[in-house]
Amino acid sequence: MSDVIRLVRAVLDSMADPVLILNADSHIVEANDAARQLFTLPQNGEPLAADFLPSDIVAWLNDAQRTINDWVKDDDHAYAPRLAALPIDALPPSYKLLILRDISQLKKLTHNQNEFIRIAAHDLRSPLTSIQGFANMLELGLVGELNEKQHEFVSKILSGVTQLTALVENIQDAGRFDPETGFYEILRAPCDLRELVAQVVEEHLLPAEKSALRLSASIEDDIPVLLLDSNMIERAVRNLVDNAIKYTPNGGSVVVTLSHDEHDVIIAVTDTGLGISSENQKRLFQRHVRIARQEHKRIKGSGLGLFIVRSVALQHGGDATVHSTEGQGSTFTIRLPMSPSGI
Repeated sequence: MSDVIRLVRAVLDSMADPVLILNADSHIVEANDAARQLFTLPQNGEPLAADFLPSDIVAWLNDAQRTINDWVKDDDHAYAPRLAALPIDALPPSYKLLILRDISQLKKLTHNQNEFIRIAAHDLRSPLTSIQGFANMLELGLVGELNEKQHEFVSKILSGVTQLTALVENIQDAGRFDPETGFYEILRAPCDLRELVAQVVEEHLLPAEKSALRLSASIEDDIPVLLLDSNMIERAVRNLVDNAIKYTPNGGSVVVTLSHDEHDVIIAVTDTGLGISSENQKRLFQRHVRIARQEHKRIKGSGLGLFIVRSVALQHGGDATVHSTEGQGSTFTIRLPMSPSGI
């Protein structure tokens, strides 16, 4: 055995993460101690075979188009596979390195965090409903007439409750709809997007400070009925419309368009707001991302709306994108596949 091979083996065995050396046929030619324990491989000196690898990892290795974010062995062990070239002169150039980064602890922390947020958001609903109910009774004068100042205070209480309720709903949706960690089970049924989009636009109430803003819809007649989760799609469209209204100056316009091409049905929300720089557009759909801008300083938000929009689109086999020019407004688009293969 050459000194280089001995050195490679010593380095691999010193690594805590499972590491395997594979040949061009994805057969295991070497594995470190962590990998041998993980896959119950024979000890050093005994022959190895590709059969020791799980079928989903083998499928990923043999298909360049396939992606795999993590591989879960059991409830307590999860790994993030990564493939790398192995530029060592003593080994054939076709050999590659498979590294399984141990993310078990990260998975547990993420699960615990999501579970805490889910329980906290759920438990907030009852007191919010109670506060809103009593405030409505005060506003209606059911417990006595209110003076002008008292009416103003009750109105501010109800406005705060509305904002908190929207935040709780977004937190719940972000956790449920997340394509990677969400627990929501999509309930597909025939969905008339023409009716859904028209209803969202018709029922949207513009805030008093945006009384001069124009909200309209442009809906094609020949939109097919698709098998979708109408609850998820409605939440996504409402988030896009809410965002467009919040970030478009009074006197501007927001247009919701429903159309289709050969493959997809397209829901687009176009505004005449301030626009978004190309650099910021790359981050928009990430969780809790809000673009810092002086003009938007007073606008409240959790940075979850667009994350929910893309999560809903991905769960339906589609995607969400943005096209924007600074000073000219933005267009946010949801594409939903029409073909069964895209669902």
